[in-house]
Parts: sequence; C-alpha cells; structure tokens
Amino acid sequence: MGVVTKAPPPKTPTRAERQKERTRRRLVDTARALIAERGVAGLRIHEITDRADVALGSFYNHFADKDELVEAVVGESLAELAAATVPPEDADIDPAEVVAGAIIRFLKLPALDPDFARLVVNLHHADVLFATAVYPFARLAVQRGVDTGRFVVSDIEVTVTATVGGALALIRETLEGRHEPAKVEKAFPELALASMGVPGPDAAKVVKAALARQKAH
Repeated sequence: MGVVTKAPPPKTPTRAERQKERTRRRLVDTARALIAERGVAGLRIHEITDRADVALGSFYNHFADKDELVEAVVGESLAELAAATVPPEDADIDPAEVVAGAIIRFLKLPALDPDFARLVVNLHHADVLFATAVYPFARLAVQRGVDTGRFVVSDIEVTVTATVGGALALIRETLEGRHEPAKVEKAFPELALASMGVPGPDAAKVVKAALARQKAH
C-alpha cells in the first residue's frame, strides 16, 4: 500500500504580495469606472493612476499597457456575468433552462449593453478572452445537466467550446446587423440544447420558458 501524504497547506500571501494585489485591484476597478463613464477611446493611463492613487511607475508592474488593463476589465466583467447565470447547485431549476438562459443573456448583450458588446468583440484577443472568462461557468452548467441525465453529450469539452464560440460569433454578427436579435435568441439556444441531447420540441419549450423568465426580470 502506498503512503498517503497530505497536500501542503495553501501558502499565505506575504505583506508585499497582498499590497501588490490591492494595487492591481484599484487599477482594475478605477479603469472599469472610467470606461463606464466615457468608454475606452479617451482612457489615459495617467488618469487611471491619478484616480486610483497609484504611482504611474507602479502601473507597469501589473500591466504592459492600457490594452492589457482593458482586457483584464473586460475579462472580469464577462466572468461576473457568466457566474450570475449559474444558480447554486441546490437550486430547483431545470439544467436545460439554466443553459438556455445563460446563452440568451449573452446574446442579448448587443441590445442591453451595445457599447460593452462592441468592446468585447473588437478586442484583439476577443475569442480567447471570451472563452477564458465564460468557459468555466458554461462547463459547470452543462456538467450539471450531464450528471442529472438531462443532457447526453459525446464530448463535453467539444460541446461547451462550440456553444461558447458560437455565442460570441452571433454577438458579433448581431452587432453587424446580420441577424435579427429575436430570432437568434430563440434559434441558437434551441440548437445548443439539441446538441446536448434535448429533443427539439422539448428544447423549444425550455427556451420559451427561459425567455419568459428573463422578460419577467
């Protein structure tokens, strides 16, 4: 029998590490506030550091340039949005409706927050940034459906990657006027649920319920 060893306890951050994280947090929070006020075009590093009360030189200990800071802000915002679409594990909600509702919420970005949606799709690393932020929560939602038998998928990684990538592509194309939002918000969730083994009529019913729930809120 092998020797069972305990995992080492998590390392306690040093005072310097805690201070560094607080500084980074101030920079990100300040940049988010300024972007909300006036967008990215007028964002200046010196203005961020002045409002955050951080030395200009310290900025470059955390970010290579303004673009990298903007990507951090957008990534956090996307992750927060994705996290909000996944209810607690003990919530009595159909996993299929959770997935449909999450997809719909992101597809509504062009209508609900067009400036943010344009910022997301126009970033240089948009696809990677979107996937990195959204994928963990999307996978969790799909995995719950698999665990309960609601979903049947041959490969969960491929299924989630295709769903997340498809959502971003449709956000971009909706902003470009290539799709009617109402049609996209109905058709793509139904398609995604079908790829997870939910029969067509059932998928349509679930999407209808998810749309009604979001409209009520």
